[in-house]
Amino acid sequence: MIIGSKISYIKFWAGIVYRLFDLQRLSMENGPGLRTTLFFEGCPLRCAWCHNPEGLGYEPKLLHFPARCIKCGYCKDVCPSSALTYNTTNGPTIDRKICNISGKCAMVCPTDALSISGRDYSLKEIMDTILKDRAFYDRSGGGVTFSGGEPLAQDIQNLSYLMDAIKKERIDLCLDTCGYVPWKNIEIAASYADCFLYDFKHIDSDQHEKYIGVKNELIINNLLRLTELDTVIHIRIPVVPEFNGDLRTISRMAEWLSDNVRAETIALLPYHRFGSDKYDRLGLSDAKRLFEVPTSQFMQDALTIFQNKGLKQTVIGGAILIKKDAADSK
Repeated sequence: MIIGSKISYIKFWAGIVYRLFDLQRLSMENGPGLRTTLFFEGCPLRCAWCHNPEGLGYEPKLLHFPARCIKCGYCKDVCPSSALTYNTTNGPTIDRKICNISGKCAMVCPTDALSISGRDYSLKEIMDTILKDRAFYDRSGGGVTFSGGEPLAQDIQNLSYLMDAIKKERIDLCLDTCGYVPWKNIEIAASYADCFLYDFKHIDSDQHEKYIGVKNELIINNLLRLTELDTVIHIRIPVVPEFNGDLRTISRMAEWLSDNVRAETIALLPYHRFGSDKYDRLGLSDAKRLFEVPTSQFMQDALTIFQNKGLKQTVIGGAILIKKDAADSK
């Protein structure tokens, strides 16, 4: 597409939209330095421990925060599908089977006790937000991260317009991916991205399918192809007891990575329960699964295994620290 003038370019930007369920500024655990992280809706995986269930589908979702409710009653008469009932003691009750997510109840709620997760952002709106934080990127060696959900499950042509706009501003771009996407999408993204955060959840395909819903061959093959390209890869491993949280599995994963992948960093991410209440807010309590939190000793033992395999770049936790001289050179 040839854009002949600045005015037509702005109009082009305004016409492209992206569905995000969150846009987080000054994040420290979604890539190097301080980041603006775009959380795209839609994910091809169904991880049993998912911390962002609001990002699984591509449609908006209604969240209910009962503790915020001040019993004002503004929501009681606005639902077009009659999915909401109200009483002065408990506030609103939502019949999720007939709720059509019109968002009208959320629009009148003064405390966001009812709120909609997921909305469309124009390319221009996203870029305006990104550019506000340029000084933080420059000082910290940070930039922008696409996360989700799964950003590379989006329309890749549409996504490329946003990636191109970011790189035209000389801003660092990181792609956070589960790897369960067509190779073409990863290859196109690699032509823009400065680095990838690549999830590596399990070496055994059957165990992967049992807890995530799909086998891991596509993920592993894409990782092998990506490591052949001239791009930086940061491996991220969620450590979840019952799933991969045993030393034998950890050792197998470390050995495979040592033999096959050029990883800039490897992050061991201990499972936590911080996002579990989201299932209740979304009316998905029946889908919530809780696991044991790995002990500090287990995480240290896992770290030792990785480092003994020669993977000295392994750490516990997701923050990727940038040396000051590297940030200054940006």
